[in-house]
Amino acid sequence: MPVPRFLLGVPLLLAGIFLPAAGPDLATVPAGGIGMEHEVFSSEEVTVHQGHTLTMVNDSRWIHIIGAGQHGKLEPVSSAIPLEYRRLVETNDTYVTGQWNTTGTYFLTCPVHPLMTVKVVVTS
Repeated sequence: MPVPRFLLGVPLLLAGIFLPAAGPDLATVPAGGIGMEHEVFSSEEVTVHQGHTLTMVNDSRWIHIIGAGQHGKLEPVSSAIPLEYRRLVETNDTYVTGQWNTTGTYFLTCPVHPLMTVKVVVTS
């Protein structure tokens, strides 16, 4: 009995998600930004001034999906979090959020890596 063709692609897809890709030098995180290493953010907390943006840099060779939430569980986006519902950040990708206009404490997480949660403190 022949094997369906789509089953041949599944191992390649899984390898692309879970194995680091070879490629150019990794991006560097600018001052005030936050890096995304394999399974953690480069810091557990980041401070953003009201009206400013947050630069997020994938400084690993792993895929990340960033959204509002904690411990890998995405929550509905509130208007206070200037982030697309689910933002895919691939290898060497840099993502700049919109302006953080509402002071407070917010959390961003990666559902691919449940240990990845960063506290974003927006100050005036």
